[in-house]
Amino acid sequence: MMSQPWKKPMWSSQRLPDEIVFDILTRVPVKSLIRFRCVSKSWYSSTANPIFITAHFNQAQSLSNNNHNGYLLYESASRELCSVICNSDYTLTHISSFEIPFSGVEFVGFCNGIFCLHKCSNNVLYLWNPSIRKFKMLNTTRLCVPAASENVSIGLAYHSHNNDFKILRIKSYKVQPPAAEVYTLSTDSWRWVEIPFDSLNECGPDRLFGYVISSPCLFLHGALHSIAKTPHHDFILAFDVNDEKFREIMLPRNYLDGIESCFERLVVFKGSLALFAYGDALDEGESYVERFCGCTNNGGLLIEALDDFLVAFDPETLNKNDLGIPNSEWEDPISSSTWMDCTANFVESLVLLDGTNV
Repeated sequence: MMSQPWKKPMWSSQRLPDEIVFDILTRVPVKSLIRFRCVSKSWYSSTANPIFITAHFNQAQSLSNNNHNGYLLYESASRELCSVICNSDYTLTHISSFEIPFSGVEFVGFCNGIFCLHKCSNNVLYLWNPSIRKFKMLNTTRLCVPAASENVSIGLAYHSHNNDFKILRIKSYKVQPPAAEVYTLSTDSWRWVEIPFDSLNECGPDRLFGYVISSPCLFLHGALHSIAKTPHHDFILAFDVNDEKFREIMLPRNYLDGIESCFERLVVFKGSLALFAYGDALDEGESYVERFCGCTNNGGLLIEALDDFLVAFDPETLNKNDLGIPNSEWEDPISSSTWMDCTANFVESLVLLDGTNV
């Protein structure tokens, strides 16, 4: 019997229509996609296409199943970025740890798989995607840091209309009005934006400006939010990422009555923007809170206590649960934990695929 002639096997990509292969690849995890880029030149170029990167991210968001209390992200004493799931019973499930490839930096924020870090010594900003180990060092900005500067507010945002990322920087000065600029990743450029409020642009009788704008900015519902304090009133300064306009959200008057040595922070509380203030109660003495780190999905408060580990506090039942993350200042005061955040979604992405390798 004569044997059949040998035929070259056909790869799946040759048998399946391109749109089906495209859809399959959008469902593949980021780590596997990085390996798949070695399969062929077409796959290599296709996975770097902005259309595919956006489709892959959207697919990852739709497939994410958040039947827990959110994700906790924190910088450990060993200079690692750790991500864990905060379960419904307040236990933690470790997801990943990444060595932080920069020294002398502070975390500005996290948004859709991308982290923003600021190096104060030379005023450099980094965008970092730990999932694919890529980063981008931003171009030098025109907004320098003069000696008279008293505060810098920075926020990272995702522009959903254009599938783009933006960074807002606000400089607060003692001797002049605030200045703000916005960076757009797709154009790799900065531009000035106007802050129109009279309360921030009025000079006092001593010819100094008495406002303070908090940092970092919180991104929620398409806007970056920060707390602005003036001699006359306090309000939330909101920057709309779509039209790049500032807006004012008023705060209740005398909302800090009864509290001294107060620290305030904007957070996402059960899906809404909220302001949490804590300090020493005038009628109760010393506060239990060392640092307020954020909220879980169901409204639990993440608190670093004065004499305890990180705890989750339920404001309704008044129960607290030790999450087992120690205060790293006790272990190593030099490289202590300086950043911690909680997010409802922790989706990996391919953004910055053309960036610099770590």
